[in-house]
Amino acid sequence: MIRIQQLYMDCGKMREESLTDVRTPYFSWSVCSDRPDDRQCAFCAEVSDAQGKVLWHTGWCDRDEQGVLYAGDSLPEGDLLHLRVSVKGRSGEASPFGCASFRLGTVENWRGKWIKAPDAVHEVSYCFRKDFTVDGKVDEALLYVCGIGYHVPYLNGFGLTDSLMDPATSNYAKTCYYRVLSVAPELHQGKNTLGVEVADGWRYNETDTFRNLFIGRKIEFFGDDMLNAMLRIRYRDGREVWVVSDESWICKKGAYTSLSIFGGAKYDARLYDPYWAGDADTWHEPVGFAPVAVCQGPGGELRPMTLEPISVQKCYPVKSVFSVKPGVYILDFGQNIAGAASLQLPKHMEAGRTICLRFGEMLDEDGGLYNLPLRYAEQIDTYTAAGDERDAKCFMPGEFTYHGFRYCEVTGYPEMDKEDIFAVAYYTDIDKKSSFSCGSALVTRIHENCVATERSNLHSILTDCPQRDERMAWMNDATVRFEETPYNFDIGRLFPKVIRDIRNEQRPDGAFTCCAPFIYGNLPADPVCSSYLVAGMSALMHTGNIALIRDSFDGFAAWENLLLSRSDNYIVNYSYYGDWAGPAYACVDAENAFSKETPGIFMSTGYSYFNCVTLAKFARLLGRTADEEKYGALAENIREAMLNQWFDRDSGRVATGSQACQAFALWLGILPEECRAGAAKVMRDNLVNNNYRITTGNLCTRYLMDMLAEYGYVDDAWRVLTSEEYPSYGYMIQNEATTVWERFELKKEPGMNSHNHPMYAAVDYWFYTHLCGIQPTKPGFAEFSVRPCYPGALLSAHATLDTVRGQIDVRWVRRFWQYSLYVSVPFGAVAHIDTPAGVQTVGSGSHVYHWDVPGGNERTAD
Repeated sequence: MIRIQQLYMDCGKMREESLTDVRTPYFSWSVCSDRPDDRQCAFCAEVSDAQGKVLWHTGWCDRDEQGVLYAGDSLPEGDLLHLRVSVKGRSGEASPFGCASFRLGTVENWRGKWIKAPDAVHEVSYCFRKDFTVDGKVDEALLYVCGIGYHVPYLNGFGLTDSLMDPATSNYAKTCYYRVLSVAPELHQGKNTLGVEVADGWRYNETDTFRNLFIGRKIEFFGDDMLNAMLRIRYRDGREVWVVSDESWICKKGAYTSLSIFGGAKYDARLYDPYWAGDADTWHEPVGFAPVAVCQGPGGELRPMTLEPISVQKCYPVKSVFSVKPGVYILDFGQNIAGAASLQLPKHMEAGRTICLRFGEMLDEDGGLYNLPLRYAEQIDTYTAAGDERDAKCFMPGEFTYHGFRYCEVTGYPEMDKEDIFAVAYYTDIDKKSSFSCGSALVTRIHENCVATERSNLHSILTDCPQRDERMAWMNDATVRFEETPYNFDIGRLFPKVIRDIRNEQRPDGAFTCCAPFIYGNLPADPVCSSYLVAGMSALMHTGNIALIRDSFDGFAAWENLLLSRSDNYIVNYSYYGDWAGPAYACVDAENAFSKETPGIFMSTGYSYFNCVTLAKFARLLGRTADEEKYGALAENIREAMLNQWFDRDSGRVATGSQACQAFALWLGILPEECRAGAAKVMRDNLVNNNYRITTGNLCTRYLMDMLAEYGYVDDAWRVLTSEEYPSYGYMIQNEATTVWERFELKKEPGMNSHNHPMYAAVDYWFYTHLCGIQPTKPGFAEFSVRPCYPGALLSAHATLDTVRGQIDVRWVRRFWQYSLYVSVPFGAVAHIDTPAGVQTVGSGSHVYHWDVPGGNERTAD
């Protein structure tokens, strides 16, 4: 039996009515087969419209590539289209057709105008309204809507989406994303009302921290809340009518008296108009509205939002309720998350009564919230009752704000019961069916904490934290993070968006900014921000997205050319953060997180080398021979310069000989082959002599783990990983951590004290790639290696990885004086499995290998 498992478009999973923003999309697929060593020998693909007209049909193509570029008739804008794919395996049997629907979201002739409130102020919401008439049977209706910062669309009082914090955050001066929604079922004959509520989001989000850092600099994409929308109605008689945003719309303030990402939501039900967006049953004339102002837009290109939306993913009940004083309840949800609380409101609340929810991730010694680390972020939601039918049954303002928290302080609630409230985690909907576990409960818990941390920082941008007045997409942290993210999340649509965010901030000289979108940081970015290229390489290897590399190559090269222009004899001449925020004893001082162990210039130059090596690989893939030769030669020049300046061949020391210096040089591969084992020994000796206390920071901690495993010191890596003493992941867990901290210290100081920070969560990469040994060796996991490492103190490890080829499963156990390795390879893929008998190259199916434990020991000494 052979069947299509999953269809992809532009290397992102196809879901119901997926969107593409290109007119010649690339379709690909994964396949299931019950035959071993099966692979595709032929495929057939077809695209048709809703009426069944075939726009493209390939016929049977004798190819093993599990993908094809659309080459049919011009795709109609917005129309629902249907893709069908069938494949033949080695037996010649054809699979049933795999089917999915999609739309071209791009609009060449945009009809809507940008509109806003004539007296617009910040930190409130505005309700925009347009009444219109439907005078016939509707065949299809499509809403294109872009409200910035965030919007919620309604039709006749009905909310059109379950998504939160829409649309995706971007630099609105460069790109504005719009949603495309099918809305025909919500239309009815006669009068209809289209409503859109819009609030600041990242269109405006300032605190005193920002003002102190900006020093008069204006954020390029800050401005008034705005709306641009078009509703296309197609009647069965062939007519097409457009309802578009223009001067005929009206607006008024919503019921939020204060609303921001950092501050939270203050909602006053006394101000709520239940019919502002119409009603499904009865016509209501608009009350209290005023004409909108047509305005100049923010400047960004309007693009369809192909990224998966933010939506509710998990709910957490209250674990405990603690009353710090009468009427003040502290709720513990048992998990640090990003989201909000859903509160069941009391019945028959008197008008003007206010319930206050205050959020935080730490408690003080008396059991109350400790929120100094939030700095100027208040994280407070309040609900003020109307005392009549306008009061809601529950309160959860997730459309426009979110908080990072484990604890919630509730005041103004009569009798707090666990059943009255639960925590709601929402983030970009890109969870994978990947998993990791092992025989160590501690290490399995570290993995869970790493994934929970990533989830808390996926809100259309990959932020550094979800709670304090920052929440930026820092590109220095991302250099290691972007290698880990694809193992736990579907980055098929996310990483192209990330790369566009960076390109939006890139200047003509190649420089881009430390954060993208750019709020604060430096220009040019720290040279360690190779995350730009890492995102491209990860997308290529995990999803096979070659088009992304082709489109981005010049931007990648421009960044490296900027670094070369800022180099003296191939040594980059500036650094900001370097290997940032290691343990306090390895920093300049406890609060100054610059490394005193590892020179920043060394890190900067190493990433310049990495960029050149990566560019040469990209150029080879793209057939850009001159660029391959150019960047290959530049890489060799940088390598020689680094060795001349920092490498002592006799001792094996690199620069200061710190753990980071040794690990980074080994990870880069710059050392002569005959010197690498000696350099690895220096790295290991440094660790041992420091009593296994790391001196690495946000980047090199991951590299240290990788290189210890690569050079035969996996038991030392395991000892670091499983430590429960400061500084370690286990120390965090001993202190009740359910996510990964920004610093290894348990701190009370407000500066740099996030307890939900993904940079150190990058270690999760090691679980998949070293403990279980799974790494792609060709784009899109067409080929991959399985090369696990086996710590003496660990008896089992298991990883499943959801890939564009299908699921990879690797499990190893040690029992009865024997190792057993179990590997499942998806259809069409080739695995290179490392065993004591040599590397076994195998095709799809299940494979088992056994060998004796060296020395015949069931368990070696810890």
